[in-house]
Amino acid sequence: MGNDALFRAVPLEELPEGMAGEYKKRRLRRFLLLVTLPGLVLGTGTVATAYSTGLLGAEKEAPCVSVTTTAPKRGTFDISVVNSNDVAGQGADVAKQLTNRDFKVTRIGNAPDSVYIKGVATIYHGKDGLDGALLLQKQMPGAELWDDSRPGTGVEVVLGHGFKRLRKEAPKPAPAPSQIKVNVYNTTYKEGLAKQIAGQLEKRRFKIGEVSQDPQLAWYADDTAVIRFGPDGEERAKRLQEHVPGVRLMRDDRSGATLDLVLGAKFTALTPASKIPEVKPFVRKAETIERPCPTS
Repeated sequence: MGNDALFRAVPLEELPEGMAGEYKKRRLRRFLLLVTLPGLVLGTGTVATAYSTGLLGAEKEAPCVSVTTTAPKRGTFDISVVNSNDVAGQGADVAKQLTNRDFKVTRIGNAPDSVYIKGVATIYHGKDGLDGALLLQKQMPGAELWDDSRPGTGVEVVLGHGFKRLRKEAPKPAPAPSQIKVNVYNTTYKEGLAKQIAGQLEKRRFKIGEVSQDPQLAWYADDTAVIRFGPDGEERAKRLQEHVPGVRLMRDDRSGATLDLVLGAKFTALTPASKIPEVKPFVRKAETIERPCPTS
């Protein structure tokens, strides 16, 4: 009779101490085999799944974290503004506001009747235009981004029925002289006056355009001078006004921001430069964006 038969026939308490311990170990090994083998045979798919999901063996991937990075400078990418709601002229108004905030709007239009956007806006972009789209999104919180795989860095924003206004932003200071272009015209009998004053303004860092007799043949007998400007030149006109005592502002319908300084009959001299505070060009601080985790 082998040891196994002996173990079956003899009660456990009657076995010698050494044999009783060996019997207990064998019985435990058999129990573990009975429990483990069916699981390995029947649950092969579960084990494989455990490996593939990282429960066994493989390490878990670290969760994606959005990245804060420097945004592209305003004006370095093209923006198309398209209106899809019922507010007439809203696209043009938003485009003007974005331009005043140093963005570069290259197209304004209306969306087809088939396009309906319920929310604030949708900003369409490609791979290279994501950062620009994220920067523009900060101007209109609640706008959604949509990657339509377009080439380049340009983006298109379609205003929706939920659009109200752009995010509030502190206005820029008036432009510095170096950012202002001025035509200087003479209406007086003093020859060379326009050239003389243009030279003085140039020393004060204004950009000088045309210098001549007034092409409009105006006669300002009761004025020191007149600054003519268009809708985009009002802030520039106010800056130039600081340099010309008694000057009168005159708005017209010109396009662009170039000014006309038209010297009148009562003009004598510019305001002394020592009485005008030095103004440096406005430099916008670097902005940041938060790139989201990739969706695929």
